[in-house]
Amino acid sequence: MPGPVGIEREMERWRQRERRILDALQSLADERRRLDDELAKVEQQVAYYDSLTREMKRELGRPGLSSLLSSLRRP
Repeated sequence: MPGPVGIEREMERWRQRERRILDALQSLADERRRLDDELAKVEQQVAYYDSLTREMKRELGRPGLSSLLSSLRRP
């Protein structure tokens, strides 16, 4: 059976492990928060460009075959 000094060393070793694990968990939480923020920005950009594309298609209309052929005939 280990003596009191051995037990103290073992307890300190476990405390250090616990601190490292808690620090790692905090880092992961910070990284997740950062990635969630970045994902939200990307989703906003996707929605913006999707609506912009839709709006441009509505304004310009879809070129039909006749307009495509006439655009090819132009000098």
